Amino acid sequence: MAVNLVPRINYVDADIKYATTPADYITIDLINDYLIWTAGNTIVKDLMTHEPTADELNAAASEIDALNDVTVALCLLMDYSHNIGGVYYTHKVIGMGENKRYVFCFSFDGATATEPKLEAWDDATHTTIDTNILGVATPANSFLKAICTTAASPLALWVGTPIAGASNYILLNAGLGALSGAKDLYANMKIVIPDAYETPAAETFVTSIRFTYS
Repeated sequence: MAVNLVPRINYVDADIKYATTPADYITIDLINDYLIWTAGNTIVKDLMTHEPTADELNAAASEIDALNDVTVALCLLMDYSHNIGGVYYTHKVIGMGENKRYVFCFSFDGATATEPKLEAWDDATHTTIDTNILGVATPANSFLKAICTTAASPLALWVGTPIAGASNYILLNAGLGALSGAKDLYANMKIVIPDAYETPAAETFVTSIRFTYS
């Protein structure tokens, strides 16, 4: 029997799990919604009333630092489900990159045959990791860091695992194996740009959950 997965983001309180307060979470529409990783400014921010343009996103981009790594400050969900009368809304992903446990939620409605794992790829073909953000085909150099928070908070100044491709990923059930039934799994993610990185870029990528069921 098929097992369904529903991805969600916390936009209210990252100390509260989904089962306790479902209203704190927004379900991600995998067809229309997307995440924006940005430094943010007075235009690109929480609760925008329009979808940001490419020029607006470029103006709000994180800047490379010659001496220090830069953690991208803000993750926004571009939420098309709030398209009412042509008005779009962004929502800040609360707790992204912080010592917070309930940030990105992945809800499964049944048992799995393998432990779900979080991966990152250039696009939905899941064949390449050639972008700068994913390490230019070297997974260990990926800017995207992730940590499983299903069992516990990530602790302050967490480093995480650089995820990219089939070899660098995180297990979402805290290494406990396949799910025996319906369960909410959690992770935190952040983007860290290395100091003095030589190639400025505006890039897209996809994150995917890989699992099997019987």
